[in-house]
Amino acid sequence: MSSQTTIQQKDHTILLFPFTPSTLSDPSHVVSIILDILPRSSTQSFTVLFITPGSHQQLYTTLKQSPSRNFKLLQTFLGRIYAGLATAQLIAGRVLMDVEIHFDGEDGSWKDKLFRSEKGDFQLIATEGLPIPSQISSLIASIPQSTIPFPIASSSNDHIPPSDQSDQSDQSSSRGPPVVALGGTFDHLHAGHKLLLHLSFFLSSQKLIVGLMADSLLGSKKYHEIVEKLDKRLEGVERFLERLGGVKLNHRKNDHVLSSSPETDQGKSHKDVISFQVREITDIYGPTSADPNIHALVVSRETISGGQAVNTKRKEQGLGELEIFVVDVIADKQDLKLGGVEDEGELKELKMGSTGIRKWIMENGQ
Repeated sequence: MSSQTTIQQKDHTILLFPFTPSTLSDPSHVVSIILDILPRSSTQSFTVLFITPGSHQQLYTTLKQSPSRNFKLLQTFLGRIYAGLATAQLIAGRVLMDVEIHFDGEDGSWKDKLFRSEKGDFQLIATEGLPIPSQISSLIASIPQSTIPFPIASSSNDHIPPSDQSDQSDQSSSRGPPVVALGGTFDHLHAGHKLLLHLSFFLSSQKLIVGLMADSLLGSKKYHEIVEKLDKRLEGVERFLERLGGVKLNHRKNDHVLSSSPETDQGKSHKDVISFQVREITDIYGPTSADPNIHALVVSRETISGGQAVNTKRKEQGLGELEIFVVDVIADKQDLKLGGVEDEGELKELKMGSTGIRKWIMENGQ
């Protein structure tokens, strides 16, 4: 690793941080560095990779062993980092920049995670003293590298913050639901979408079902004329889930009620592999109202009422209610905190979203 500290502007930047319990508990220093470095370093993509230093198990792997218990903990952390990335994009005037967060301990291809674009120049910036994992050292050997100062807490007294859930003693309740579902438009895939998808994937223990609203349902959206077509939205979500280590399931035509079997495209079943299926939905419910094999639903805070409507529909059909996991909305405005905002209409106005991105595209002609 080079000792140079001057930040150069490249097309793509990879930023490495230590992922320790203290960072998980308080990522404010990480956010400050992102706000400083992103506008100066990158024009097209910015990737943050978290690595647990030392020879012990990666912290992300530890959290994934009890996803239900650790869901709130990780969503608070990821939400703050993605909010920092979104704010830095706004500061830099690069609304369409591709930003993404990954962790050592994920499955999937490191080349796909770190080098999402085949064009442009790359650089890597790492915190001083952070060892580069062997699985990526060869990938980054040919790109410029620099370091920045960052305190790495001693692992001897660094413990995972306690969860605020009341059932910590129940090990069975801490396992993730076998089949998790979520839905949305996922137009111009952005930081808020990736937060929602990453947490849903983290929570799932077998399968994730993602429903994307059909093109025919989107005519009433603001700036609907530049909403991405379904095929492009499907591809964006699928590629992101593959980068997280998910295995894409076969698509079967006319299959509204999606099977929750763990069969992959290769016809194999793996206990630790999370499969996913991304499908068009033609109403607000998708498969969640009729599939008895779905166990949980992930919603953003401004769409809680939609989750409640799903459970009402399920009860009408004699099905059990889904467990609902709520992801806090993130904003792309510095120092704006939405955690205490409950009104769904207000949240929709304040959140970072596709509507604002479409408006920016219309105004800037991109």
